[in-house]
Amino acid sequence: MFQRKLLMIVNLTAGQKRISKRLADVLQMFLKNGCLPTVAATLYQGHARVLAREYAREYDLIVCAGGDGTLSEVVAGFMDAKIDMPLGYIPCGTTNDLASTLGLSTDIDQAARDILSGKAVPLDIGAFNGRNFAYTASFGAFTRASYATPQTLKNTLGHLAYLLEGLKDLTNIRPIQAHIKADDKEFNGKYVFGSISNSTSLGGVLTLDRNLVMLDDGKFELVLMESPQNAIELSQLLINLTQRRFEPPIHLLNAANIEITTAQPLDWTLDGEYVKGETSFSIQNLHAAVKIITPSPTELLGDSEC
Repeated sequence: MFQRKLLMIVNLTAGQKRISKRLADVLQMFLKNGCLPTVAATLYQGHARVLAREYAREYDLIVCAGGDGTLSEVVAGFMDAKIDMPLGYIPCGTTNDLASTLGLSTDIDQAARDILSGKAVPLDIGAFNGRNFAYTASFGAFTRASYATPQTLKNTLGHLAYLLEGLKDLTNIRPIQAHIKADDKEFNGKYVFGSISNSTSLGGVLTLDRNLVMLDDGKFELVLMESPQNAIELSQLLINLTQRRFEPPIHLLNAANIEITTAQPLDWTLDGEYVKGETSFSIQNLHAAVKIITPSPTELLGDSEC
């Protein structure tokens, strides 16, 4: 007798198409453990959001199999439909930033087993000018890598493809004049990079120390990099970046509500997806808005439980 109806939203092209090789085994595992799975394969960008929004309520458990972009779409679908149920995630993309933060296995079979035996924990979600994102919004240097890297190159080189694309930005840095209000703090300056995140890994290129990040505290980690004025300052920025030292010209602070205005239209990425530039941005932390199944408690979560 099946105890749960399960909808598995699958991006068959994510990463190096790993899920397509293991899908039959994963479905058999779910069947043997009392789940009746239905598979919905995504056909276009944004399709995972539509599938989650339109069909999730008909099931007891939703499982997303794909990369960070696919997960972000499913989360957005949950938010659209105000769905309050656990979300399982089988990470099989190129970088799997949020999966790394949550301690999820990138072994497909193990990730499926962990969904069956794990615990649902709350996760803060972001709203960016009214659009939801799962773990990061960023602008400036490095951010092109997540959406500009061709899928064929990602499939061939994996994580290295992001690093190669990101290095191109280092030789083409343009300062961004911005006014930033983060809760009760305000900044005016020129920046080459900024990120608003709820993750220890950003685009597979930048990382934050795990003791600086809490996933359900109602606040984001805001990272700002000042524009270097000369080669010495650029060298210091790169040293601080590689050593994860958050001191000028790199700044790190926590905030729940962030307002940004820029002199010129500014392009962003939300969970690795391109967002066309505007000049005014409002970002809010939606506290504990989604439940994600994890294999074991993580130090990045507080005492709250679903």
